[in-house]
Amino acid sequence: MDRFRSRPRGFTLIELLVVIAIIAVLIALLLPAVQAAREAARRAQCTNNLKQMGLGLANYESSNSRYPIGGFHRGTPCSGSHEHSFLISILPYIEQSPLYDSHNFMIHYTDNQMNRTVYSTGVQAFWCPSDGAAAISDTRSMGYPIYFTNYRGSAGTAFYVGRYSERSCDATYATRLARADGMLYYDSSVSIAGITDGTSNTMVAGEVAYGKIPADVRWDWVWWYSGNNADTLANTLYPINPQKKLNENYVNTGQLGINVQIMFHSFSSFHPGGMNAAFADGSVKFLKDSINSAPFDAATGLPLAIAPDANGVLQVLPGQQLGVWQALSTRASGEIISADSL
Repeated sequence: MDRFRSRPRGFTLIELLVVIAIIAVLIALLLPAVQAAREAARRAQCTNNLKQMGLGLANYESSNSRYPIGGFHRGTPCSGSHEHSFLISILPYIEQSPLYDSHNFMIHYTDNQMNRTVYSTGVQAFWCPSDGAAAISDTRSMGYPIYFTNYRGSAGTAFYVGRYSERSCDATYATRLARADGMLYYDSSVSIAGITDGTSNTMVAGEVAYGKIPADVRWDWVWWYSGNNADTLANTLYPINPQKKLNENYVNTGQLGINVQIMFHSFSSFHPGGMNAAFADGSVKFLKDSINSAPFDAATGLPLAIAPDANGVLQVLPGQQLGVWQALSTRASGEIISADSL
């Protein structure tokens, strides 16, 4: 009679392997979708951060009849000294008034006795969720915690003016300042009336992928409270994510803006395919890193459209065409940009 009794039966090894294989296939199919959904959420938060920044800049202009100064000097002329960033100036306009009120504008921005509260505070609105490195403080530069940012003001096609160029000691200063074509730069004083290219076609700020800067040196760059070029200011001299397009990342021509590693002064991001950018009308657009850009010499890494004049001041060369990417960063160059070119 035992032969008719029902006996419990387990999985065979082959059946178990088949189940595991099916689960593995499902995970392989679902994981990219989950990752894409997470990145979409991070990109949406990044868009919101830049939206706040763009509106903050617009409200600052409305209250002061000009956009905040991108960077400025104090102290010994042409000593390399520079002061706080435009991000500090817009703090009251992005619901950070207590932090703004803690800052003493009458002393140097790195005074760690008076302004340490500000500099040792990380501002979440200045971090892109796709780049966790910017939210980690570092003490190596100043001996106290320094925080970084994933957003920079648009200085235009190049850094025409820098911390070593000043009225009292640079004979080319007036020329440099006149050629500055962006929204936020050294000694900038741009009003909305000066944006003749149209507010919807003029970029005021964009992303920087802090985590893509080499780890051994990035701790000394992109400080959120510093108004220096390559800290909170960037230019469009090179295309978005230039590390994807250039073989040589270090180009030293002795010129302002192209005398350090390219990634330090260019726009970039961790978002696949491009970056978010805030515009003067308060909108935020996703710009593809394939956007038309001025050509450059791949052998030297130098752009063809912009070069020093006889006095060593950068200029857009006659007969050379700027790309759509460069045109978006200029406020009054008269370019016509169609919607389908973005």
